[in-house]
Amino acid sequence: MMWQLNNRPAAIAVIAASLCSCTGSTERTITAEPISGAPPIAYRAIEDNIQHDTLLIQTTFDLGDGSFIMVASNIDPSFEGIRLYRYRLTADSSVSMLAISPPAYDSWTMLPTFFGADSMRTDALWLLANFGERESWGQKLLWMDGAFTDHGFMDVALPERVLEDDTLQLKRRNIAPLMRWSERNDTTFFSFACDSVYLYDDQDGGYDQIVPANSVHFTWTKSEGLALWMNGSKRPVKVPA
Repeated sequence: MMWQLNNRPAAIAVIAASLCSCTGSTERTITAEPISGAPPIAYRAIEDNIQHDTLLIQTTFDLGDGSFIMVASNIDPSFEGIRLYRYRLTADSSVSMLAISPPAYDSWTMLPTFFGADSMRTDALWLLANFGERESWGQKLLWMDGAFTDHGFMDVALPERVLEDDTLQLKRRNIAPLMRWSERNDTTFFSFACDSVYLYDDQDGGYDQIVPANSVHFTWTKSEGLALWMNGSKRPVKVPA
């Protein structure tokens, strides 16, 4: 047995609207100040509509054009971990697989956030895939058209102070819902609609910093790829070979 339609009931994967599912008091860094750029496209999370012998499906998104993206890992744990799969259900009730992303490697999550100029145009979208286990490790930047193309990693998370057992803890959350997308000429911009950003790597020898969100943004160009800008200084981000 390979791909087949899933006709049994399945629980809808819950995507929390809040940035924290933990208990206790929290201190978030969301700001009411508007910034330029479009927010993510909110595609609907649905029940699993297919099943496979060897895959464990976490979440499925309906892109509204007859195609779907699911987040799935191998039932038997492997280093390659989790991937994104884009597919379409055909008229004869079979599954047409359209594209498979690079793996997340040793991560438990690869939750995608979608960006584009028009939610109805699904032939070309930017995806930010949140990696991590209990907390965010950062965002993989993917371009999706006929395939998934890896354009590098954004070493950023949303810092949040959480009171646990009377102790204030720093948690690193998925920042993608607070990112904003825009394009000018041949440059794509990703900026942050929050007060501060947790920066794992500033691409200049600095690690594990909390910095003002308005001091950093990312750009992507076809000629130069992904770059981090910090206080006006451009720092190219290396893409794994």
